[in-house]
Amino acid sequence: MTIGAIVLAAGFGRRFGSDKRLAALNGKSVAETTLTAYASVFAHLRVVLRPEDEALAERLATFAEVIFAEQAHFGMGHSLASGIAGVGWNWAFIGLADMPYVQTTTLRRLIQTASTSKRLIVRPHCLPDKTQSAQQPPHGHPIGFHRTLFPELEALTGDQGARDVLKNRLADIQEIPVDDPGVSRDIDQPKDLVV
Repeated sequence: MTIGAIVLAAGFGRRFGSDKRLAALNGKSVAETTLTAYASVFAHLRVVLRPEDEALAERLATFAEVIFAEQAHFGMGHSLASGIAGVGWNWAFIGLADMPYVQTTTLRRLIQTASTSKRLIVRPHCLPDKTQSAQQPPHGHPIGFHRTLFPELEALTGDQGARDVLKNRLADIQEIPVDDPGVSRDIDQPKDLVV
């Protein structure tokens, strides 16, 4: 069984004030920190960038196959569609480059679950703790999709990502409880870079 991951890194991050993908975190950029974690677990890894991201692509090519989303400026759906195009894996986990706090133990658990799951979607569900803010959703990323759903993902457009696919397939989702707030913790503002 082939299980890979696609990390979406083609967003514009306007609330951050600068390119958050390049912001420093643990001696690397945010994007490199995220890709380092994924590359240590997934044998097959893609990262989706904007066409003008050639310098960033050179930095991330050591971790993953770089895919340029020509229509990334139209939203996450277009980026995801570009990333999933031509994938021959059994499962694809969709992660976000601005979520560098996901634990590698969580990634391994998600892979293990997907390899035996009878459902079509595997999604982490963070167990509540005192450190979580009320705004953090209980479930997060990366979300795994079985290959039978790849055509739906490849047809995505707009800025909602796979939200409609998830909404229309609630019965196909297997929620995996994890003790990892990193599955729902992203970098929106510079203050979010505090470890």
